[in-house]
Amino acid sequence: MGLRPTRGLISRTGIIPLGSTQDEAGPITRTVEDAAHFLDAVVGYDPSDPITAFGLHRKPESYAKGLSPEGLRGARIGLLLDVLGQDPIHTEVNAVVEEAVKKIEGAGATVIRMRIPNLADLTRDMALSSYEFKVAFDKYLAGVGEGAPVKSLEEFVARGEFHSSLREGVEAAVARTDGLHEEEYRSRVLRRHDLRQAIMVAMATDSLDAILYPHQRRLVVPIGEEQLDRNGVLSNATGFPAITFQGGFSEPKPTAPVGIPVGIELLGPEWSEQRLLGMAYAFEQAARVRRPPTATPPLP
Repeated sequence: MGLRPTRGLISRTGIIPLGSTQDEAGPITRTVEDAAHFLDAVVGYDPSDPITAFGLHRKPESYAKGLSPEGLRGARIGLLLDVLGQDPIHTEVNAVVEEAVKKIEGAGATVIRMRIPNLADLTRDMALSSYEFKVAFDKYLAGVGEGAPVKSLEEFVARGEFHSSLREGVEAAVARTDGLHEEEYRSRVLRRHDLRQAIMVAMATDSLDAILYPHQRRLVVPIGEEQLDRNGVLSNATGFPAITFQGGFSEPKPTAPVGIPVGIELLGPEWSEQRLLGMAYAFEQAARVRRPPTATPPLP
């Protein structure tokens, strides 16, 4: 279970930041209820993270207490066709999504198949981390104080004590002398507003509570291989909250005896965390698709 809350509601304190705009802390939990309890524990204003001030008066009494098996009843959800794959490699994920749609409708929701005009162009080249990372990382180190093993991103990269998969990203960040004032950075920030507007117009047009899509268009691959066709840009680039949960499984594979889990995601407008948790919880209770990994002992 993965939850990416609206920026401004949850603090990043204690988390090494990748950037100030798209760095959203999101817990990975066993169940939707666990995610709700986690959010209850960490939500609120943090003076060291000024963006959380925008969450003033937005905090509910409890995210966990608001969960109900009836959370999908009466909901209007848009299935975003633009981010469903069209090639044979996408077939298994699409099949899980379609089965999940049936379960969502069976739980009382209405699913509308929809598109967002020019979505591919709106989501292209939206990453801001390489422009913001250096400033954010150095600020984090300054906050650690004398206990920091390095004093700057340059020192961190020079030591080389990081996984090889990170090298391209950190080296690109350290090469920027003033990323926040580059023209391309400004352009991407402006296009971020265009994407946010397009999503909200689409939701308003069909009176949607949330947008549904697979977290990844094709099955995930083993750790160390590149994960392709990911749809996380919709939440990451906009700052809108989203929750990813198990939609179902592929057929069993030699390396995955219970099948490969397929994550589906619900995205909503700002401050809709409680609604998203409620809908995901209702799906979880109705569908019961979770299969514990065979290599992990049962939890109490």
